[in-house]
Amino acid sequence: MPQLTRLPAWAQDLAVALAAGAVWFTVITVMESGDYWYPRNPESYRVAGLWIVLTLALRRVVPGPLFWTTAMLYPLALPWTMQTPFELIPLLVAGFAATRSGAVPWPLAALASGLSAFALQLWERPHLALPLQPPSPLWLGRSPSDVLVALALALGAVAAGYFFRRLALTSERLRARNAELQALQAELAERAVLAERTRIARELHDVVAHHMSAIVVRAQAADRVAANQPGAPAEAVRWISDEGKQALTAMRSVVQVLRRDTEADGGTAALAPTPDGTRTPDELRAAARRLRDAGRDVALTLPHSWPTTSAETGLAVVRIAQEALTNVLLHSLARDVTVTLTDDAPDLRLRVHDAGPPLPSTDGRRGHGLTSMRERALAAGGELSAGPDGRGGWTVEARIPREGA
Repeated sequence: MPQLTRLPAWAQDLAVALAAGAVWFTVITVMESGDYWYPRNPESYRVAGLWIVLTLALRRVVPGPLFWTTAMLYPLALPWTMQTPFELIPLLVAGFAATRSGAVPWPLAALASGLSAFALQLWERPHLALPLQPPSPLWLGRSPSDVLVALALALGAVAAGYFFRRLALTSERLRARNAELQALQAELAERAVLAERTRIARELHDVVAHHMSAIVVRAQAADRVAANQPGAPAEAVRWISDEGKQALTAMRSVVQVLRRDTEADGGTAALAPTPDGTRTPDELRAAARRLRDAGRDVALTLPHSWPTTSAETGLAVVRIAQEALTNVLLHSLARDVTVTLTDDAPDLRLRVHDAGPPLPSTDGRRGHGLTSMRERALAAGGELSAGPDGRGGWTVEARIPREGA
């Protein structure tokens, strides 16, 4: 179904005003035709009905001018003193609309409404009937209770308008703050997604590149010596098979980190854990062994007494060492590589150095590896530097707090 177009505010108010006027004059007509209603001046009700229509129709279009016009002229328009509180309705509507819209300050609106309601209680007062007659001496023709009721109703309408305006302003501020919070939440969610994507990319790069680089180098070496060493390809295939299994296990470690649910049988996933502080020495030895199997001589130096470290530190040390050794395979012709890890409490210091020279196809070892290593170090609360050693080689140095970030 097509959505109905909502009427503008002035059209809605006009419809309400005409409906209210029709009800008002219908009631007056029915009352006049009966035998129980004898007002002193029926014309006052007709004037009040016309003013009700006027105030309801213009209450949101021109609330300020409407209020001042009603407060000053409505008591003059009534040909008789106020007979029932119903004749206060135009003043109540105008006072409420003025303070609800903020067109008139509430103290000023309260004063003007009070004076206007008081004027409606006067027995003789100037009015707009033609010809204009000078007023007789003014005196109260109503009981104090009638005056108090009129004043209470007029001031109550002003107070209600002020209250609803404050409520509307508060609601608007809350909506604005809610919109700001939603925008901030969306931005934080976007940042979290970006950070998670970066973390996944870093894990995949660090884990896969290290193993695959070693496999590729070993396969190329076997192919080059196959003519002179017939048994080299078979040996390389066995090594590649074992290394491929380790690569698959490492990939499962990444999957375990990214997947939070358990296996379909309800048991825990039988996957290799992510490197932590207790397994760091074994992971480093395995990384050095893979480089040795690829034909490089790796001198690995570790602390004699392994310090207690956090999981973040263990993961950072292993991944940085793996990436640094992978870069040696991909970008350097060096035969000798040194990997040194020292316990410099409260930090661990990792140094990976190759004497070079670099491969002719490399350009300063640019790529994702250096970025990944730096992100690893920063995420663990440390720092990393990498660059040429001035003699054709390359050095990577990292400082990682033992307790992580």
